[in-house]
Amino acid sequence: MKLIKIFFCLFIFFLFSKSFKANAYSLSDQLNNFFKKEYALKTKNIKTIIHTPLKKKFFCKKPIFSLVNNIHDFGILDILLTCGDQHHYLQVELQAEGEYVIAKKKIPRGTKIREEDLEKIVGRLDTLPRSTYFNKKDVINRVNLRDIFPFQPITSFMTRPFWLVKTNQQVTVKMKGIDFEVVFVGKSLSNGAKKQKIRVQIKNGKVLTGIINENGEVIVFL
Repeated sequence: MKLIKIFFCLFIFFLFSKSFKANAYSLSDQLNNFFKKEYALKTKNIKTIIHTPLKKKFFCKKPIFSLVNNIHDFGILDILLTCGDQHHYLQVELQAEGEYVIAKKKIPRGTKIREEDLEKIVGRLDTLPRSTYFNKKDVINRVNLRDIFPFQPITSFMTRPFWLVKTNQQVTVKMKGIDFEVVFVGKSLSNGAKKQKIRVQIKNGKVLTGIINENGEVIVFL
């Protein structure tokens, strides 16, 4: 009889243990899906580690996750888990592997970056500096603010747009309205890149705001 009780207890413990593992896996799996949608992650190599201990019997069929004041895309993140009328704050570690952009060779400061200056490699995204570029197209034609060395990950803090217009430069201003266009010369009051807004001062002293086109002209729409 004692032997039967022991086997029964072990069986119940085994079922409970399996159930708990399934629930924990389910929550991690749901977090993985949340992060893939939140960050539009193409990589399948993603791992979520929950650092906040939950009650052993905790299970939520349809959890709702939201990010809480996070400035990082990966690594340690704060997550609000809503399950019905219950709220749980979780500290979660997001590990991911994917492609990111590095310098193929040394890029001297002030260079207009070209595709041949760049290379994409695969590695851990959660260990990279903040705001590392994942796509070459986001870096090409930008200008680096400091020397970038071979194999160094490139971040948005290292680059700026390529200025089509510079401060105090004489620029062509095109004022456009319905069925008419007026062209004159103005002076730019700041630096500006393609598709950026910029303020220009015209001959009579009036200041206008327009958008820079691909030719470095300032278009003012009426």
